[in-house]
Amino acid sequence: MVDTKTFAEPIPVVLQQHLSGLFGAPGHVVRLDELPLDLVLLNDEQCASPFSPEQVDTIWQNMPYWAFVWSSGAALAQYVLDNPQSVAGKRIVDFGAGSGVVGLAALKAGARSACLCDIDLLALQAGQYNAALNGITVSTAHSLADAGEFDLLLVGDILYDTRNHDLAQTLFEQRKPLLWAESRAQTKLSHQGPIAQYAGETQPNIGGFDEHTQIHIYQHSPA
Repeated sequence: MVDTKTFAEPIPVVLQQHLSGLFGAPGHVVRLDELPLDLVLLNDEQCASPFSPEQVDTIWQNMPYWAFVWSSGAALAQYVLDNPQSVAGKRIVDFGAGSGVVGLAALKAGARSACLCDIDLLALQAGQYNAALNGITVSTAHSLADAGEFDLLLVGDILYDTRNHDLAQTLFEQRKPLLWAESRAQTKLSHQGPIAQYAGETQPNIGGFDEHTQIHIYQHSPA
């Protein structure tokens, strides 16, 4: 269930301009009761759809991943809330953070600290705003090298593509435990099967984003 709610601090103008330029719609603050967290997400009810093929191409080239709760991120967030021992007392990095939903959920589950790491500077701004919405303090980093000391990496849905397997190797070489969620079960990066499975749904789900709704949680532990 998702409910719209208000917040004393306005959504940053730069975020609203980015969304309006791409979708013809602003962001709004919603409550994800199942987690529960408040996040700024695209207001899909005001989207100027259907989009032309040219608009779709522009959207994908400039996708504001931070304006959605992707099914894999929601599943990983739910996993840490269901299994607080996986993050309790740990310094975590939410890698490819987007909205920051996984890092915020980890803090709710008892993590010592959370760093939201993303190459998109707008995502870092959105993550800080979302943290403030929930009365949570986070740090942000543009790269893993800037994230500081950490105990656990949390990663949502970026390792399934074979083109990203070099990135996976980089993450594995951090010699830190890693939890990641994938919306496609054919990942070859784990020597073992998934440790959990969730039914996931992207919010808002415009344009049929959810081709894969069965989310698998995997674990990597350094040797």
